[in-house]
Amino acid sequence: MKFLSAIVTLLAAVTVQANTAKLVLYSSYDGERLAPILQPFTQATGIQVEVVFASSTDLLKQLETEGLNSRADLYLDKDIVYMGEANRKGFLQSFTSNGVTQKVPSHLISDDKNWFLLFYRARTVMYNTQKVNPEDLKTYADLGDPKWKGQLCLRTSKNSYNEAMAAYFIKHFGEIQTTALLESWVKNLAVEPLKGDRDVIAAIANGTCAIGVANTYYLAPIVRDDVTYPVGVRFLEQDKVGAHINGVGIGITKSSKNTAAANAFLEFMVSKPVQEAVAGGFSQYPASKEADMAPILKEFGGFAEDMTNVNAVSDLVPAGIELMKKAGYK
Repeated sequence: MKFLSAIVTLLAAVTVQANTAKLVLYSSYDGERLAPILQPFTQATGIQVEVVFASSTDLLKQLETEGLNSRADLYLDKDIVYMGEANRKGFLQSFTSNGVTQKVPSHLISDDKNWFLLFYRARTVMYNTQKVNPEDLKTYADLGDPKWKGQLCLRTSKNSYNEAMAAYFIKHFGEIQTTALLESWVKNLAVEPLKGDRDVIAAIANGTCAIGVANTYYLAPIVRDDVTYPVGVRFLEQDKVGAHINGVGIGITKSSKNTAAANAFLEFMVSKPVQEAVAGGFSQYPASKEADMAPILKEFGGFAEDMTNVNAVSDLVPAGIELMKKAGYK
């Protein structure tokens, strides 16, 4: 109730013309999952939000097929890979909300203001706390050191999280060094690449491997509920470029005729109560500088994150995919 009350107060002054009383949100998250966020917005503004739920790939295909005739006003997706692709294909337009630019750091906002991150996580190394001294791991390249041969677990390269990470490598290290880094990882694998981040974390815990790469939000709820769980997080590149980050993004579609309402929705999404409630619920870092992070993330400790503009990293995803193939990373 406190969350609802805060949102209603926040949006009480929002005024939108009657012909913009409905927004259509294309989302990789289903409507039931989003309902606790959308209902307070509708209650405060009178603006209905219809969720069109599909996979990221299918949403992009739908936006391409529909073009400027699309019903979509907003596009919400799980990471910078899909947000960047939507932007490169011309599906998005710039937002005008000053609330977003005032609350969200500039590196989390695409340089053309066509999309931005709402919440984010670090993709970094996880390690077995009973076997590994975290001081031995300071860079992503360290995971390729021969001392870790047969002790590294990775998720398959065929997912957007690793595609974005490979793009980050190219941005900071160049293609030659990125290829060498990925090849060194492949040489150190304990087992064939696993299906998901949870599988990687479980393999570290049960001793199949000693180290691995995963998103912080997968580990957070596990160690929050079990303080004895033998996996820790180590933020990399702290003396150099900062740890790689990725996150949930949103933008206004080029087809939208309801841009006033769409901008109001963006402002709502970066409000302190929404940021804290949603980011905390999903163990992600809030994009808003005003919002506080979940206690378990505070326990992970502060870290230096990559300050490169999210759009600049996302634009290198196609090259990252090719280099993972070249390196033999399955």
